[in-house]
Amino acid sequence: MAWVTVPGSSGLWEYGNDPSAGDYYEDANGTVANGIRTFTPTGGNTQYTYVKCRKVGDGNNTGPWSELSKNYYDAQ
Repeated sequence: MAWVTVPGSSGLWEYGNDPSAGDYYEDANGTVANGIRTFTPTGGNTQYTYVKCRKVGDGNNTGPWSELSKNYYDAQ
């Protein structure tokens, strides 16, 4: 797994592009691929979420991690 800077975050956040089971909330709706959860609610817009995030340079390799909205950062 590699840490990749989240586009649109001004270099503040990075996400794990291949998280292991237990690194993120697995009971959430949707599917996870390449560190991004994809979910489309009935009749709604598709939601994309980075599932394993940390601030750049904090060296957090053990968690807990944050989740960030990819939709939000893509719009920045």
